[in-house]
Amino acid sequence: MLHATSHPAHHAPSRRDNPFATCWTHPGALPFQFSPNENADQLVTNLAAQQWRGAIIGPHGSGKSTLLETIKPAIIATGRTIRSIQLHDGQRRLPRNFLSAIDNCKEGDTLIIIDGYEQLAWPARLDLWVHCRTSRNGLLITSHSPVRIPTLIHLTPNRQLITQLVTDLCSEVSTTITPVDVAASHACHGSNVREILSDLYDLHETRRRAANHAAAVS
Repeated sequence: MLHATSHPAHHAPSRRDNPFATCWTHPGALPFQFSPNENADQLVTNLAAQQWRGAIIGPHGSGKSTLLETIKPAIIATGRTIRSIQLHDGQRRLPRNFLSAIDNCKEGDTLIIIDGYEQLAWPARLDLWVHCRTSRNGLLITSHSPVRIPTLIHLTPNRQLITQLVTDLCSEVSTTITPVDVAASHACHGSNVREILSDLYDLHETRRRAANHAAAVS
């Protein structure tokens, strides 16, 4: 998921003030940047070849949630129904009604998506596997590190990809952010695209407000 850190409502700029605001960068608004030899359809084909079992692996903020949103239409196009849940820090088990819903899915027709699989404790993971196996439905998860599910793709965003993301965002709203700024933030945050975009959000805001203040007092 690639979105900037939330800010107090009274400080929030309009969507036309900051290209790194959440409205431009949340999963679904910000498309995933595939490498030249990859696309959503190919990734879903690979997932089908793995009997609809796969793991999207990558560090915190690397774009796993964004990739999920990008490939969902291609999954649905295969005739699969999606039942998904996003887990949060400390959520060690799945809600009981979610597991019950898996059992009620049409056999072999559904892809279960768990975003944040690393949050689950081992007993909860085993329970999930049993439910998916019993219902004969697929399982796609995101995780920070490899797990006992075949890896579908391993995300390692580099500076070139991040620069392209910034370029795309700034085609909507202009900014004083420079390639030097992007490189400095990448050097600080590495593959954590979410933190980089949050960093650039703050930098853009600081400069925008300084420019507005200078114009007001001149």
